Amino acid sequence: MDQENHTAELTRIASELKDPVFPKIFAVELCAECDLNCAMCHHDQMQRPKGNLPMPLWQKCADEIAATAPATNVWFSFCGEPLLMPERLIEMLHYGARVGLTSLHLNTNGMNLTASVARDLLETTLSTIVIGIDGYTAQTYEKYRVLGNRDRVYANVEYLLGEAARRGNGPEIMVQFIEMDDNMQEFTRYRDHWLGLGATVKLRRQLSWGGMFDTAIEISNDQRIPCPWAITMMHLFWDGRVPRCPGDTEGEEAAGNAWDTSLAELWARLGEYRQLHLQRKFDQLPARCDSCTDWKTGAAQKLRPTRAACGGNPS
Repeated sequence: MDQENHTAELTRIASELKDPVFPKIFAVELCAECDLNCAMCHHDQMQRPKGNLPMPLWQKCADEIAATAPATNVWFSFCGEPLLMPERLIEMLHYGARVGLTSLHLNTNGMNLTASVARDLLETTLSTIVIGIDGYTAQTYEKYRVLGNRDRVYANVEYLLGEAARRGNGPEIMVQFIEMDDNMQEFTRYRDHWLGLGATVKLRRQLSWGGMFDTAIEISNDQRIPCPWAITMMHLFWDGRVPRCPGDTEGEEAAGNAWDTSLAELWARLGEYRQLHLQRKFDQLPARCDSCTDWKTGAAQKLRPTRAACGGNPS
């Protein structure tokens, strides 16, 4: 996307931002460990303790979301790899469905997406499974997804797609391609490969993770918009802490802890911060926001397969 269209896209996004009474997106850190060391991810810089989300904490949060806003987009995705704990993930997904959550999603690197895990996931009510794969060749994929294995991930996702097609229903299966320095020359082959197998292809720009990474997005600060991540999303660490935003990866500016405070109250505590964004009082934001460029990323492009590629059942 050229800069003029990108700027217009950001203007459109800003015009649609309102302060919701409850988060539109709730991101759950099931596991703070990860089996990869991706070049564009902050995970190897994390200093906070790593652990796993206890089932009782998930039940408390799921119960409140179901009672307050059951259509909230609940993502098992934040600072770790959910499929390091597949049994607990499946249990949590089933619990969420039982209490009435209607929009459950998973983001994974796909390394542990074995055939048995794939079948178990297809038995849940997941709306979306996103697999991060940022290259077509092994050389490019493994440059960015350090410690990953291109052929293994491709085989895992191809099995998932085949099994979903055989069943004729299930979640939208999406492969995500993050645009970086030298992977875009492979995008056409990547796109054609995955669309032909029935996957949705998601192309998105790189995040700075609160200013920890430089990105190639050329939008000047005088075109700054309120941050969509801060306005729409709440994140939950495995230990119950709720950070100010996804850029607060250490929880240094946490709103509180979901073990002893309702999600509604934690969201309300972040209200003043959201208002600073919405009123464009950017000079009054926390210092971390000065170097963060994640407001620039804009919307991802999603390319969906034809009916024929989906076996007659497009997502």
